[in-house]
Amino acid sequence: MATFLKLSPNTVRANMKAHSGLGLLISAALYLVCITGVIAIFYPEFERWEQASINETLYAKPEVVQKAIENLITWHTENNPEAKPFEDVWVGLPTTEMPRFYVGGHIENIEAQFFVNADGSLGEKVDHEWTHFLVKLHYALTIPGIWGMVLVGTIGMVLAGLVISGIAAHPTIFKNAFSLRINRGQRQQQVDLHNRIGAWSAPFLLIISLTGALIGLSQVLLFAFANTFFNGDTTKISNTVFMPHPEATNVAAPLMNTAPILEKFSQGNPGLLPYYFSIHFPGTTAQLMEIGAYLPDRLVWYEAFQFNPKGEQVKRLGWSDGDLGVQIYASTYRLHFGHYGGLPIKIIYALLGMGMCYLCITGMNIWFRRQQQAGSVNHRLERTWVSLVWGLPLAVAISLLADFVIPTQQVIVFWSATLLILIGSAVLKSRERVSLCLHISLVATLILILAAHFFKYGPSAFSGASILINSILLVIIALLCVGLMIKRRPLTKSASVYSSTDAPVLTD
Repeated sequence: MATFLKLSPNTVRANMKAHSGLGLLISAALYLVCITGVIAIFYPEFERWEQASINETLYAKPEVVQKAIENLITWHTENNPEAKPFEDVWVGLPTTEMPRFYVGGHIENIEAQFFVNADGSLGEKVDHEWTHFLVKLHYALTIPGIWGMVLVGTIGMVLAGLVISGIAAHPTIFKNAFSLRINRGQRQQQVDLHNRIGAWSAPFLLIISLTGALIGLSQVLLFAFANTFFNGDTTKISNTVFMPHPEATNVAAPLMNTAPILEKFSQGNPGLLPYYFSIHFPGTTAQLMEIGAYLPDRLVWYEAFQFNPKGEQVKRLGWSDGDLGVQIYASTYRLHFGHYGGLPIKIIYALLGMGMCYLCITGMNIWFRRQQQAGSVNHRLERTWVSLVWGLPLAVAISLLADFVIPTQQVIVFWSATLLILIGSAVLKSRERVSLCLHISLVATLILILAAHFFKYGPSAFSGASILINSILLVIIALLCVGLMIKRRPLTKSASVYSSTDAPVLTD
């Protein structure tokens, strides 16, 4: 690379400083985004895991779908007699990834979702609160409004800068892409692993960072484009990208029959896989049915169509064949979460995501090692970083365990657990003790999660998607136990004050 770009030593040093500075700036937040991102890859499976006993199916009869909508509206009328009718009613159609059938409705502060039985009657309420919390923690750090998404989008841009500056700071990183010096001591091995992971995962890191930035900063871009091209009218630009919402009339009309529309849609679009539809202002003259369908062989997230009560198509979203910019935006979601190639792609994404977590940890340890060499050691900061490395995944696990007892309080539980972990790290005053206590606590919490899930769902805990999630938990527990045994071995004379099994230390 140096041959082609001919980077001067000063340029390399400048990129190294930029790389270090950017890393220090966002290290903790980036690590949290990476950890939650790895878990969020499996959010459809976690939704099924959260309610493991729900009967699953791959097909919902159109007439049963219509019956379920009518039952939902009847339920709302009987249970909320003082409330207005639903403004929106939606149906989740079963797919291979989410083989469950549910209906839901929304008006003001009332929202209800139910799984649907085979005869169209309402079953158990849909409850995926922990998965929703986890995803929000990933894309917004639970910060309300658009500010959390903007912050995470900015982190994505900084991550892209880290990748570029990291490559520029190591001109021979690709030349030595196959070099792993296993006979040069533990530190050099860690250095090579860091550089090899960074080099080989660079395309993945750039894809994740840029798609994450685009998703997170989409609201900012919306306002920017609106001010530039539409005189500040965000509605006009949003209507060119998303399906517009009809205007309410508040004039009663018979509920539209969705069954023939679904049948006609499936027959006329054999290459599309409908996975949801909604009715805006059901039971009024303004009602419109909107169908969302996957395009199995495309990265574009979905295509949407609107139909009037007569079954006539009135609008098509056009993401699948729109302008290049629209298609790029519509492809960011699948690219970012790895939802385009089935379970193998998800596993690859998860492994690469763990590599990102590793790079976060070792990147900070490089800085700590340099500070040590410069004679400036901040033990409190080191303990804080170790408490975050182990404490953030522990806090996520605690929020999941607590969800079995106090659901809907995940945000409070997570941030309270994180605060207590940080306070505990200050009290212990030993980096190794902090690491050991949190390591053991994480193993214990994961074991309790498995036990609680099996106690609640019995055999269903090892069927369907629960097999995958619980198997992953078992593998993680086993690896953590192995790491715990390695950590308890006494350090050799040549070992660094930083244990490689605690948080790997790198040198340049």
